[in-house]
Amino acid sequence: MAMSTRGSFRKAALLSVLGLATLVVPLYAEAPLTVAKARDIRSRIVSDAESYLGVPYEYGGISTKGIDCSGLVYRVFKDVLGLGVPRTTKTLYDFSERVNRERLEPGDLVFFNTTGPLAHVGIYAGDDIFINAASEGQRTGVIKSSLDDPYWAEAYAGGGRLITPAGYLGLLLGLGGGPLFGADNLGRGFGLSANLVYPIWGVEPGIQVAPSWDVSLGVFRLPFQLSFGIDRHLRFYAGPVFTLGQPRLSVSSGTRSYTAEGGVLGSAGIAWAPFEFKLGQDDWRLVGTLDWNRYVAAAGQPTDTQSDLAASLRFGLYLESRILI
Repeated sequence: MAMSTRGSFRKAALLSVLGLATLVVPLYAEAPLTVAKARDIRSRIVSDAESYLGVPYEYGGISTKGIDCSGLVYRVFKDVLGLGVPRTTKTLYDFSERVNRERLEPGDLVFFNTTGPLAHVGIYAGDDIFINAASEGQRTGVIKSSLDDPYWAEAYAGGGRLITPAGYLGLLLGLGGGPLFGADNLGRGFGLSANLVYPIWGVEPGIQVAPSWDVSLGVFRLPFQLSFGIDRHLRFYAGPVFTLGQPRLSVSSGTRSYTAEGGVLGSAGIAWAPFEFKLGQDDWRLVGTLDWNRYVAAAGQPTDTQSDLAASLRFGLYLESRILI
C-alpha cells in the first residue's frame, strides 16, 4: 500500500509540474504559432499521432505505456515541435484559435462535449477523420474516429488551430485605416496603411505604405517605410515619402508655409496595438500611431517652434485587419 501511495503521489506531482510548465505557453505566445514549412509540420503531426495508435488509455498518461486525450496532443506537439502546449482539454481550447469545421486542416484540433463541456480532444487527420485517445466505448485507447459518426457529430464542440495554416508563406499582411489627429486640430485628416511583415525569432521586420490626406496642411502624403515590430503589439517605422501639394498651416498670425523634405528619413513613427479581437474568422486590432513628418518652414518667416512641431507631429487611430498569407 505504501509503494502504491508513493507512486500515486509522484505521478500527481509530475502532472502538476507539467501543468504549471505548459501554462507558460499562453503567457508568451499566441495561437496560431508561426512555423516554417507549415504543410510539412502538419503532416508530421498526423504521422506522429498515428504512431500512438493502439496505445492504451490512461488518465493523466503521456507515454506509450498509457495516454489520455489531451496527453496525446501534448505528446505529439512535444515530439514534433519540442513545444509544451497546454496540458488539459479546456486550456487547449482557450489557447487555440477557433476554426470552422469546413476549414479544418490536418494537424488542427477537434473538441467535443462528451462527459462534460470540452471533455475530449483529438487531432484532425483529414477527410473527417481524427486521432484520439478514447476512454470508453467499443474501442478504447488511441484510435481513429470519424466526425460523421453520430456520437461524435452530436458531441462536436468546434475546431482549434495551434499552428499556422498549411498554405502559410510566412507573411502577415495588415490592412487598416482611420482618422488622424493633431495638437492643433482634432480633425487632422484620414489615413490608410498596408504593412507586410515576416515574423521571425519573436520580432516582425517588414515594409509598409501609409497614404494619408492631411487636411490641416492641405497635402497628400505617400510614405514608403521599413518597419520593425516587437511582440506583435509595438512597431517602429521610417522611410522616404512622396508629397503632393504645398504644405500650409493656419496659425494665429495667418498662414505658415513649409517645404516637404523627403530623403531617407522623410517620415518616421511608432504604432502600438494594445487590443486584438476577432470578427468571424478574421483577426482585428486597434492601432494607435504617432507620426513625425519632415517639414521645414519656408525661408523668410519668423521662428515659430510650436507651429512647426504641430505641423510635423500627428496621431492616428486605425482599425487594422491582419491576414496570414
